[in-house]
Amino acid sequence: MITKESNVSELEKNVAELTAQLKHREDELAVINSVQEGLAAQLDMHSIYELVGEKLREIFKAQVIDIVTYDHDKNIIEDQYSFEKGDRTLLGAREAKGFRKHVIETGELLLHNSNVDEAMLKFKNEILIGETPKSQIYAPMNAEGKVIGVISLQNLDNENAFSDSDVSLITTLANSMSVALKSARLFDETNHLLNETKQRNAELAVINSVQESLVAKMDIQGIYEMVGEKMREIFKAQVIDIVTYDKNKNLIEDQYAFEKGDRTMLGPREPNGFRKHVIKTGELLVNNHDVEQAIRDYGNEILIGEIPKSQIYVPMNVGGEVKGIISLQNLDHEYAFSDSDISLLSTLVNSMSVALENARLFDETARLLKETEQRTAELAVINSVQEGLAHELDIQSIYDLVGDRIRDLFNAQAVVIANLDVEKGVEHFRYAIENGKRFYLASRPLDKLRQHLIKTRQKIVINKNLEEAFTNFGMKVAPGTELSQSVVFVPLIIGEKITSYVSLQNVDQENAFSDADIRLLETLANSMSVALENARLFDETNRLLKETEQRTAELAVINSVQEGLARELDMQAIYDLVGERIRTLFNAQAVIIANLDTEIKVETFKYAIENGQRFYPQPRPFDKLRKHLIQTKQKVVINNDRESFVWFGNKTLPGTKPMQSG
Repeated sequence: MITKESNVSELEKNVAELTAQLKHREDELAVINSVQEGLAAQLDMHSIYELVGEKLREIFKAQVIDIVTYDHDKNIIEDQYSFEKGDRTLLGAREAKGFRKHVIETGELLLHNSNVDEAMLKFKNEILIGETPKSQIYAPMNAEGKVIGVISLQNLDNENAFSDSDVSLITTLANSMSVALKSARLFDETNHLLNETKQRNAELAVINSVQESLVAKMDIQGIYEMVGEKMREIFKAQVIDIVTYDKNKNLIEDQYAFEKGDRTMLGPREPNGFRKHVIKTGELLVNNHDVEQAIRDYGNEILIGEIPKSQIYVPMNVGGEVKGIISLQNLDHEYAFSDSDISLLSTLVNSMSVALENARLFDETARLLKETEQRTAELAVINSVQEGLAHELDIQSIYDLVGDRIRDLFNAQAVVIANLDVEKGVEHFRYAIENGKRFYLASRPLDKLRQHLIKTRQKIVINKNLEEAFTNFGMKVAPGTELSQSVVFVPLIIGEKITSYVSLQNVDQENAFSDADIRLLETLANSMSVALENARLFDETNRLLKETEQRTAELAVINSVQEGLARELDMQAIYDLVGERIRTLFNAQAVIIANLDTEIKVETFKYAIENGQRFYPQPRPFDKLRKHLIQTKQKVVINNDRESFVWFGNKTLPGTKPMQSG
C-alpha cells in the first residue's frame, strides 16, 4: 500500500534531485554566461578564458586551476588561464606530456586523490612550475568528438580534496563549456579575419537572430520550426531536415522536415546510413557528388522523397555526444554546397546545439511533469520561481508569484513571506496579504517568536489563545490588519541557516489549519527554500551584471576621450567622439553636450544631434532648467510633454522638435 507519507518522501527525493540538478545547471550556465558575457562585450579570446577561469575558481574555491587548449594539427598545448595561490604565470606553447597527454589521448577524466608522486612516475609527468599537488583532477574539454583542451584543479595541501560531487560537476562543466568556448574561439578568429577584410559578420548576425528567437519561444516544436525556417532562408535549400537522437533508445526522430514544400515528418526510428555514420563519428559528412554511390557505401535507405545530388549532414554535439543532426540537400545539382556554406552551417550548428538541447530538456521536463498527472504543490511553487526567472522578473515579483500561489493553494485568509536578517536582528516583509488586500509592511526588529523560529529551526503552530501567545512572544499586529485566531510559521532553511519563513494565518477561526495543511506547508518550504535562494542569487547576479554593463559603457565613453587625446585631436573633435559614443550606446534620437559658463550665465553647445542631423546652435542665456542643474547639482528626468512644458515652455532649439522625454 502506498501511503501519503511515502508519496511525500518520494516527492522530497525528486525535489532534492531536481534541486541538485538545478545547482549544477546554474554552475554550467554561470560558466557559459561568462563566455557569452565576453562575446557581448567583444572581449578578446584571452579575456574570455580569464572570465571562465575566474568563474571556475569561484565555484570550486581551488588553490590551483589551469585551462590549456590543444591544437590537434600541431600537437601542442598552451595555457589560457593559470592560477596557483596567486601566481598567474602562463607557460607558452609546448608538447603535451604526462597527465595532460593521457587525457588528450583517452578523452577521459583523470583523478588522483592520493599518491600523486607515484602517479607522476607512472605517467612520466613533469612539474614545470609550482609545487607538487596532493590531489588533482584533469578533465577533458570535448567538442565534435575531439579533446580541444584540459581543465585542471589541484590541491597542494590535502589528499582526498575532491569529492565525487566535485568530479561530477567539473565533468559536466567541461562538457558544457567546451562548445561555448569553441564557438567563442571561432567567433574570435572570425572577428579577426573580418576586421582585416572589413566585412560584416553574416554568421554572427544569423546566430544572434536564432538565439533571440530561442529566448522568445518556449514551445520546443515552435523552436525547431523557427530554426528550420531560418536555416532554409539562409541556405535557400530545397531539402532541409532536423532530427534529434535518443542515445538510450538508439532512435532518431524528425523535428523539422521540408522537401520542395512537403512537410512530412517521420516518427522515431533507428538511424541508418548517413545519419548512423554521423552519430557514430560525431563528424560532419559532405557528399557533393555521386550521392548514389555514397548511398551504397554507407548502406543508406531513402524512406521518403527523391535521391539528392548534393547533401550535408552536420552533428549537433553537446558535451561530446551527438544530440541530433541537421541536413541540407539539393535535388537538382551536384556541388551545390560551397566551402563557405559548409563552414557557415558548421558554425551555426555548433552555436545552436547547446541552446536547442537546453530547450529540448526544458520541454522534456515539462512533458514528464504533465505525464505524472499530479499537480503537486511543491512543483507549483517552484515553477512560480522558475517562471519568474524565465521572464527575468525582479526578485520581488518572484515573491509575489510564490505568495499568490500559496494563497490559492491553501485558500488562506492571510499569507506572509519574510526574510530574516539574523546579524542585524531585523525581518523584511516580502509578501503580506490579508483578505485579498496587499500590505507593504516596513522592516522591523525580530520579536520573540521570530527569534524562537531561528533558534529551534522548527515550525510554530498556534491554533488557539492567540491573544495570550501574542503577549508571550511580544508580537504586534501589523498596521491595518486584524489579530489572527490561528497561525502557522514554517522556516525556510538553506544548509544550517534560516533565511526566511512562510506564515499562514486565519483571522476568524481557531484550529483553522489541519495536520495535512501543516505537513504540506512544511514540504513546500523545504522544496522552495533553495529555489527562492537561487532566485535571490540570480537577482543579485543580474544586478552585478547590469553594474558591469554600466561600467563597460562608462569605460567606452572614457576610452573615446582617451582615444581623442592619444590621437592629439582638438577639443571639439573629442566632444564629437564622446557624443557619437553616447548616441550609439543609448540608441538615442537626440543627444546634447553643452558647457555652462556660470560667470556670464551662458551655455555653449559642443555637440547637438537629432534624428541623425547635426545642429550647431549659438550660445544662449541659461534657462530655468540649466539654473536648476547648477543650483542642485542633481539630474533632471523628464518623462512626458507636460513635464517638458514645465521646464521649457514652448522653447526648443531652432530646427528641432519638442521633446517627449529627456
